[in-house]
Amino acid sequence: MATNITGASAAPSSQYRLGGPRAWWVWIIVTVFTIYLFNVQTMFSVVQGDIKSALNLDEYHLTLIAGTYTWAFAIFQFFGGAFLDCFGSRKVLIPAFIFVTAGVFLYGIATSYSMILLAQVLMALGACCGFVGAGYVGGVWFGMAAYGTMFGYVQVLSSLSSAIQQPITEGLLSHLTYEKLFVYLGFFGILLVVLAVLYVRNPAPVVSHKSPFKVVAGNLKQIVRMPQMWIAALWGGIAFGLNLALGVVWTPKLFTEAGFTLDNGNVGSALLWLGLAAGSCFWPKWSDRIHSRRIPSIIGMLLMAAGLVLTVYVKLPLWLMYVMLFVIGMGATSHMLAFTVGGDVAGGPLVGTSSAFLNGIMFIFGGILQNIPSALHSHGASFRGMFAPYVIAAFVALVFVFIQKETAPQKN
Repeated sequence: MATNITGASAAPSSQYRLGGPRAWWVWIIVTVFTIYLFNVQTMFSVVQGDIKSALNLDEYHLTLIAGTYTWAFAIFQFFGGAFLDCFGSRKVLIPAFIFVTAGVFLYGIATSYSMILLAQVLMALGACCGFVGAGYVGGVWFGMAAYGTMFGYVQVLSSLSSAIQQPITEGLLSHLTYEKLFVYLGFFGILLVVLAVLYVRNPAPVVSHKSPFKVVAGNLKQIVRMPQMWIAALWGGIAFGLNLALGVVWTPKLFTEAGFTLDNGNVGSALLWLGLAAGSCFWPKWSDRIHSRRIPSIIGMLLMAAGLVLTVYVKLPLWLMYVMLFVIGMGATSHMLAFTVGGDVAGGPLVGTSSAFLNGIMFIFGGILQNIPSALHSHGASFRGMFAPYVIAAFVALVFVFIQKETAPQKN
């Protein structure tokens, strides 16, 4: 497997020590940016009522606002990683920081529906380089041997922030309007932009290509011609999409249908994200230790499938419902190994492109899976019928994991 991931035309040697203090500082800045943009976007679920009242919108407009970000992000995502491979972190991530910060400010001062939509597009344009950028920076600054582990750390922190973001936001909104909250968050974004300008770069210079769009298109063509990349995208997309659909939309419904309260459902959502965080600490490291991507992925998908079956089809006491949500989240974290598989298959020079491709597919799955239960319910499906596709999807993902070839580097 290739180990040079500083770009196709990178300098032959690093100017900074890989894995040293500078590496950690750059990684922390980009990871904080990832957490920042993710939490700003997921705040929409908390502030959408205020936005609806302030701008006199209806449910249709709110749905379009949420969808604008999801689909714009998915489209931009396919190019974000390729640009990282082509230009390096500095020339890509600094504009990304600026786009997200501009979108946050626009959210805070928006006085119309069109301004909110523009804010979503700006944030999506910057966010397409966020999660994938943190993974890329972990790879270039710590080496491909640590790529999966560093990516796992990013997921841990993002998941933990998701578990605690909602109550914190609700507490802040009891003292601030949503407009002021977003303006204040915009000033924090400016701080991140300054830090990015001062410190974010690759350990070795990346020479820009004369025809960057041609190079980006070429990188993407190489990625989509790799069968193992598509297999990883399919099972990783299902695992991530199921977790996203449950964590953002459907966990409270699972609890209320089981006879528990909405507050119990919110606790279940938090435990789902905490399970994702716990799994992110465990699966990538274990995968590297045993030199296998397939074994941890199989176990993770089995946990997820079993948790879904028990949650949907078996009457469980509250404590066991909580345990199952944690188990589902921990199992879903196996999707992180899809990124590791992508890095193994693509090799160093295409690691950013492979990560972006996989992340884009995962968000497409997330968007589709979020809407399936409501679509089935509108056609008269029962509660169990609404969620049957989730159980089926989990077992389909398990089949694809079995098909996936082992890509982990083996001991010499």
